Amino acid sequence: MKPYIAHSFKNQKLLVLPEKITDDISTHPVARNLYITDIGFFPHARYHYIERKDGCRQNILIYCTRGEGFVITSGKKTRICSNNLLVIPKNLPHIYGSNDENPWDIYWMHFKGEADSYFIRNNDTITVTDVPLSDLPVLTHLFDEIFDALSRGLIISNIIYACCCLNYFLAAALFKPYNRNDFRDKKTMYVENSIEFMKSNIDRRLTLHDLTSRSGLSKTQLTDIFREKTGHSPIDFFIRLKIQKACYYLDFTDMSISEIAEKVGYNDQYYFSRLFSKVMGRSPTDYRRVKKG
Repeated sequence: MKPYIAHSFKNQKLLVLPEKITDDISTHPVARNLYITDIGFFPHARYHYIERKDGCRQNILIYCTRGEGFVITSGKKTRICSNNLLVIPKNLPHIYGSNDENPWDIYWMHFKGEADSYFIRNNDTITVTDVPLSDLPVLTHLFDEIFDALSRGLIISNIIYACCCLNYFLAAALFKPYNRNDFRDKKTMYVENSIEFMKSNIDRRLTLHDLTSRSGLSKTQLTDIFREKTGHSPIDFFIRLKIQKACYYLDFTDMSISEIAEKVGYNDQYYFSRLFSKVMGRSPTDYRRVKKG
């Protein structure tokens, strides 16, 4: 069965998988977690306009690489510019379109699956992320890989390859680790600055006050932001960094457990061992015995 391909914009790409195929994919043990139903590239898409009063059955990803456009949800209009990546959750009513004077180039996909909620921050609102193409040229490469694989025919090997590329695409676009020169928002900046401070003081017993005094946030604010961005409280995250460093010493040095404990800020070897076991699921001694690699 061949995918449906339509034509609207010069040099466009557009491919829609037959519903029978997507129904089969939705139960496949490898592909069902995350899969594509529609994919396309619209260059210089003047007058491009879509309105869905009841939303779409799939999540929609739009990556604008040139020009600009807009999206309207819940009566709010958001400008979409070059390097913006937009995710519209499934079933959310929306309108989006290109700017008439400066029409956008967009790569787009419709996707769903059992794991799609992990890539959607909030089912009731859109997500707009700044993703400079110069920083992530892999995204357009992955798009071409997905499109080309599906264009070769909808056999299971091509579909599985496309689904794996989709996972990589979304991970790179939405979860790429940040660095000090690439903060995406103030919350990320607070977390990254705190983590760098933790790493440079791994041998100390930092308190929440030590962290908030650097960030200018209250204890509640910093804790809430840390939980949102990392899933852990600041102190719990710091403990895990310490244990990660301790694993390095256990793997690559002959230092004793007590020496390693001191290197990561614990004078009490037994307290350190209890923390290590809680995080790693085994004692430092047992961890060292495990063959790795």
